[in-house]
Amino acid sequence: MRELLVLVAIGLGTYALRAAFLVTSRAAPPAPARLLPHVGPAVLAAITLPALLAPRGVVGGAESLPALVAAALTWLLWRRTARLPVALFGGLGAWWLAVAAVAAF
Repeated sequence: MRELLVLVAIGLGTYALRAAFLVTSRAAPPAPARLLPHVGPAVLAAITLPALLAPRGVVGGAESLPALVAAALTWLLWRRTARLPVALFGGLGAWWLAVAAVAAF
């Protein structure tokens, strides 16, 4: 129950900060405005890269290889087709094939 209260407090604080930013927002200075579109991809990379390279906290080839192959193919499909479902399902299929190939050897 205590953890749930902490999560609710964090959620309320997060939304209060966002609401305060929207209420008091003015035109952003040019330098931060140029950098803002890159924040989302940078955060996503910071979250996913450790999970890809070291899924159990240790960099290992057999465990990291399927995830790296799937991530590379997902990125390639997304860049080529610009369709997120195609990229996601293609990456998922690549991950399954890579896991099966690693398990076979």
